[in-house]
Amino acid sequence: MALDRGRAARDEAAPAPRLTPDWPGWVACATAAVGFLACLVGWLAGGGGFSVPWAPSLDLHLSFRLDGLGAIYGLLATGIGALVFAYGTRYMTLHLEHERRGAVERWRFWPWMLLFAMAMVGLATAQDLVLVFVFFDLTAVCSYYLIGFDRSDSKARTSAVMALLVTVVSAVAMLIGAVLLYAAYGTFAIPELIERVGPSETTTVAAALIAVAALAKSAQVPLHFWLPRAMAAPTPVSAYLHSAAMVAAGVLVIGRVHRLLERSELVMTGLLVIGALSIVVGGVLALRRDRLKQVLAYSTISQYGYMVLLYGMGSSTSNGAPAFNVWANA
Repeated sequence: MALDRGRAARDEAAPAPRLTPDWPGWVACATAAVGFLACLVGWLAGGGGFSVPWAPSLDLHLSFRLDGLGAIYGLLATGIGALVFAYGTRYMTLHLEHERRGAVERWRFWPWMLLFAMAMVGLATAQDLVLVFVFFDLTAVCSYYLIGFDRSDSKARTSAVMALLVTVVSAVAMLIGAVLLYAAYGTFAIPELIERVGPSETTTVAAALIAVAALAKSAQVPLHFWLPRAMAAPTPVSAYLHSAAMVAAGVLVIGRVHRLLERSELVMTGLLVIGALSIVVGGVLALRRDRLKQVLAYSTISQYGYMVLLYGMGSSTSNGAPAFNVWANA
């Protein structure tokens, strides 16, 4: 016991290791900046896209398009990402020094941050429901590793598992909805589904499943509980994933399939109600918190409630008003 106390005292007295400049972080920052410029140039050039057969027998294609909605969220993911990454290079150096962890830990952090940014760009430009599901799920996997980055902290580990369970289970609901639409209309391609889908019970069930997945990702009531707990992550993760990017993935999906959701009055009414509840619940709970990260979490829930509410109001407000609100919140 005395030996253990002596060793602990020496560890506390020892100075924290000084780390070299965060080159992996700057590489991630530069990559995000290049991605931002590519999205911007592509958008100014009029956008465009491509489609490559993946599994033709199932009508699966690697189909991407940089349209207005894709450009807005692609620029958000890469532009805000580059800024947060630049901030994170210094923050993570100090964080690792404080936690007495070596520079090798950077390689557990920055690849996941960069992969998340790439997944967001893929999600923003995907034109196929299966691709949307793949990128949607990839953001959940990245967030799991980033929230749980401080693996010695039991709170961070628990929060990471909770966020993973909520977002992955909801993503399965999205996949089931996509399969229902394919069974009824013979395609996973979103543009073709918009032309073919009509009001029906199948449409309502499929639209509801997709909406539930999107609402869970955007931390809307009653599936909002994972976001405040996810703030246990390092600050760059909280700033990027849980305020600007990951929660934006939910409303991005709603925006992408909004014309499908409009085929069901029940689903549109649900968006209105859930958006309004999230505005009130998130706002009230934010007022009752005094820790900055918790205020950020609950205010994010409230702000994304406005976006869901706008989508629930119908085509006259989409996609411009919610997208503008996403940028303002970020």
